Amino acid sequence: MDELERFLVAARLDAVGVFGYSDEEGTEGARLDGHLPQTEVDARVARITDLVEELTAQRAEERVGSTVQVLVTERQDDGSWAGHAEHQDPDADGTTTVTGVPLDAVPGQVVAARVTGTEGIDLVAACLVEAGAGTGAGPGVA
Repeated sequence: MDELERFLVAARLDAVGVFGYSDEEGTEGARLDGHLPQTEVDARVARITDLVEELTAQRAEERVGSTVQVLVTERQDDGSWAGHAEHQDPDADGTTTVTGVPLDAVPGQVVAARVTGTEGIDLVAACLVEAGAGTGAGPGVA
């Protein structure tokens, strides 16, 4: 456990999946001796999950002030867009909320944005193209 924790702290990963070991019928591991009780597995998963949440939130904080490319996916009621920066897996690794996206933006478009804040692992960013400026060939729009 200690070695895994040291690795996670040193690696500075953006995303980590945490799950407990479980036997799978017919595998070599299922036949090995020395399996831990489920209560111990659950306690270890909780311990590593807490550490990972803290570390990935710190990684998000480190991005404040940086420029990220964001795949915008859905316009929100307040006019901002939900999307995913290039380091975020759309299915698992948090989101980026982008304000100031041009009015003619469409889902699936990539925009450059400056990270202005975080909400846990999620980023909050401002589009580098002014809203209403058009997206044709403007800077910051891919």
